[in-house]
Amino acid sequence: YNNADGNYEVTLMTKATVYCTGLVLWQPPAVYKSSCSIDVEFFPYDVQTCVLKLGGWTYDGFKVDLRHMDEKVGSNIVDVGVDLSEFYMSVEWDILEVPAVRNEKIYPCCDEPYLDITFNITMRRKTLFYTV
Repeated sequence: YNNADGNYEVTLMTKATVYCTGLVLWQPPAVYKSSCSIDVEFFPYDVQTCVLKLGGWTYDGFKVDLRHMDEKVGSNIVDVGVDLSEFYMSVEWDILEVPAVRNEKIYPCCDEPYLDITFNITMRRKTLFYTV
């Protein structure tokens, strides 16, 4: 919902594809900066999970049906929610898993659902980075 950087200009000039079925496909490039709390109790042998929640405040779920492109019918969970094929390996962290979950929430004020996709990014610190 909130980008820690506050800079959204990379998405402004991206075109959307509109199909005759009414489907609109918009694939803007994006760079998001975020932060998360970490628990260093077991440092440098720690595993951390950071949550990244993407959704909209402007339109409800009846207007924008937010779905992960790999979502299977009847399931709101995608086991591998992020394409890591062009991810640069970190010298400090290994990414263990990044599942994506689609959530629907109805607030007391409104009859419409509000949707988000939440990514749980689980990382393990590479101990050799600190123990050599």
